[in-house]
Amino acid sequence: MLRRLIAALPLAIALTPLPAAAGPDPLPPFACTGPFAADTDEAALIRQFGRANVVFRAVPAAEGEMVKATVLFPQDRSRRVEIIWLDEKKRRRPGDVLVYDPGPWRTPEGIGIGATLAEVEAANGKPFTLSGFGWDYGGSVLDWDGGRFARTTGGCRLLLRFEPPGTYEGDVDGDREFRSDNKDMRAAKPVVYQMQLSYGGE
Repeated sequence: MLRRLIAALPLAIALTPLPAAAGPDPLPPFACTGPFAADTDEAALIRQFGRANVVFRAVPAAEGEMVKATVLFPQDRSRRVEIIWLDEKKRRRPGDVLVYDPGPWRTPEGIGIGATLAEVEAANGKPFTLSGFGWDYGGSVLDWDGGRFARTTGGCRLLLRFEPPGTYEGDVDGDREFRSDNKDMRAAKPVVYQMQLSYGGE
């Protein structure tokens, strides 16, 4: 009997499922609460995401400028976040929190980089207003027009920027306002390429 048990032991070990490989910890929602709340600071981000995943450095800004920001996951573009502080000296009180690259960051409503006009309209509950394309602030949402995204929890504003994936027809360029349900805007098929939580001015 003992001999049978010993003989069966290697087979039993081989059939035992191995534990799943641990992946990255799930990320919190991209929202004005949690790690990106109005009262957060760099120390809180280090506690949440780890010292190795939080650096302070210069990053490109609009119109070719460089600004100082705390960067989360600087070696992983899919999880990278840039935080520009209202109090840069003490690295506290976020002014703007920005995501640029496709990855796991999502608003509580499920919107992320690559979302379409239709998906954002559905999450907002109605059409919204955005600027034309082809300039520094092109494709920016200007007004949620009373939709769900106009009432974010936590005291900041959710700002999204869109761009067409390629060439398009229709007159939807320039520093002008367009409704998201404009036929030419829909025909351009723009998708979200930047997400921003803003506690300050534009």
